[in-house]
Amino acid sequence: MPRSEIADANAIVASVTHLLDLVHEAEENEVLLRIYADEDAFRLAHPDAEHLDNALHARIVRTAARAAWRIGYDITVIRLRAAPLRAWLSRQGPSGPGAEAYEGEPGDTLEDEAALRALGLNPAELKEAPRKPAQGKTLAARMARWATDPEADESLIGDLTEELLSQRLDGALGPLATMLEPEDFAYARHEIDLTASACVIGDKGKQREGLLFVSPVLREGDAPRGPELPAGLQARLTGIALDPSFVELILAPFWVPTAALARLKPSELREAAEALASGQEPVVPRAAPADRDVCLLGLTIPMVARDEQDEEEDEADGRLDAWLAVVADAAGGGRAEPPLSLARALDLLRRVKLAVPDEAGLEDEDEDDEEEEEEEDDEEAVEVDEALVEALVEHLAAIGTGSALLTGFEDGVVAIAIAGGAPDIEPEPLRRLLADALAESGLLFVSPGVKPARGHAFLLERGEAQGLSAEDAAAAFAEEAIEDWAAAPGTWVAAPPLDYDPAMQ
Repeated sequence: MPRSEIADANAIVASVTHLLDLVHEAEENEVLLRIYADEDAFRLAHPDAEHLDNALHARIVRTAARAAWRIGYDITVIRLRAAPLRAWLSRQGPSGPGAEAYEGEPGDTLEDEAALRALGLNPAELKEAPRKPAQGKTLAARMARWATDPEADESLIGDLTEELLSQRLDGALGPLATMLEPEDFAYARHEIDLTASACVIGDKGKQREGLLFVSPVLREGDAPRGPELPAGLQARLTGIALDPSFVELILAPFWVPTAALARLKPSELREAAEALASGQEPVVPRAAPADRDVCLLGLTIPMVARDEQDEEEDEADGRLDAWLAVVADAAGGGRAEPPLSLARALDLLRRVKLAVPDEAGLEDEDEDDEEEEEEEDDEEAVEVDEALVEALVEHLAAIGTGSALLTGFEDGVVAIAIAGGAPDIEPEPLRRLLADALAESGLLFVSPGVKPARGHAFLLERGEAQGLSAEDAAAAFAEEAIEDWAAAPGTWVAAPPLDYDPAMQ
C-alpha cells in the first residue's frame, strides 16, 4: 500500500544510512546495488516485503548511489529480470540458496558511470559545485562557520536563527547552501528549522516550549474531501495518545498538503507556531479536495522526557495504533503514519532531495574516546530504589488532602492535587516522575490541606531523598517554585521522616 512522502523519505534515509554504514564498517571501496526490471522481479527476490515495493526500492537505490558516488565509492549495479531469476531459483531447489545469492546473467552487471546511467542518473550532474568560502560577518557566513566548526557552541545556531527570524532574513539560506557541502547544509537546516518551529507558551513562571509536529496520512482513493479537520478530532487524539495532565495539543483546523511543507521558510514556521499558541489559524497552505498526501499540523508541549519501561511498551504501542486509526478515519480512510516533529519531517524530505544519509560523512570514530564516553555514562547512571519511590508515593497519599509541586524538569514543574489520599496523577506516571527526579535531582514541595497551610520539602538527588529544614525549604521554594502556585503554604516546617529505611532494603 502506498505511503506518505514523509514515510517514504524516512524509509529511504534509514536504508541509505544503514547501507553506507555497512560498507564503511567493512572498509569496502565499492557499493553493490541491485535493481529490478519490474515488480514481478522484485517480488521474486522479496516475497515477504510488506512496506516496500519496486518503485520505493528504486528510489532507495538511486539515493544510495548518489550519496556513495559523492563520498567517493565505486558503484556496481546488478539489474535483475524476472524470467532468468525464476529459472535460477527453480534450479536451486527448495533447500538451495535464496534470491540474495543470485548474481544475475552476463550483461546484467554495470559499473560506475554506466551503473549510474542505468539508475537514471547523469554522472556529470552529480558533480558538486565548488563551495564559496564562508567569509565575512553576514548571517549566512556565520551559520556556515558554525556548521563546519567541530568546536562550535551547540547553542549558537539557536541565537543565529533568532537573528534570522527577528529580521526575516530567510534569504540567507540561499547563500548558506552555496557555502556548505550537502551534508553540512542538511544538518544546519535541521537545527534552524528546529528552533524556528518552536515557541514559548504560558504565563511567566509557567512557560514551556511548544513544538510544531505533523502526522502524515495518505488518503485512500481519489474521492475529494474538504480541507477542514472533523470536529472533535483534537480531543480524540489528545485523549488517546497524550496525557492531558502533562501535555497541551493544538491542531490547525485544516489538512496541510505534504508537498507544501518543504516550501515553508523559517519565519513561516515560527509564525505558524505562534498562531496556534494564540488560538489563531496559521497562514500555511490548505490541502485541496483532491490532495491525497496530507498532514495534520499541530503544536504540542511534550511530556517530561523519560525512558519507556519494558512493561509499558504494549501500552505505548496501543496508543500509537489508536492514534493512527483515528487519523486515517478522519481523513476518510487511508494509511496514517506516526507523528513526528515538523523539523524532522522537513529534514527527511531535504535529505532525500540532497541524497544525504543521517550520519553525514561516515567519518572514522575514535574508539578510545567512545569507550571513555561509555564509561562516563556508566559512572553517571543512578539506580533508583523502587522502595524509596513507593515511600514518597505513600507519603503524598498520607496527607489526605492537599497538593504537591515537583521541580527539576527541563520542561517545567509538575503540580499534583491530592484529595482523600488520592493524587490526581495515575500511580505509574507518578512513580516515573518521582524516579526521574531522584535520578536527575529535583525538589518535592508538599502542602497539606490544613489551615494555616504549613508545608515541607524533600531534596531528591542521586537516588536519595533528604528532608529539608524549614529554613532550607523556604529558601528552595523561593528559588525553584512557580510564582503563582495556588496551594503554596504560608509557612514551612522541617520535613517529617519518610517510612523508608535503606538499610532494610
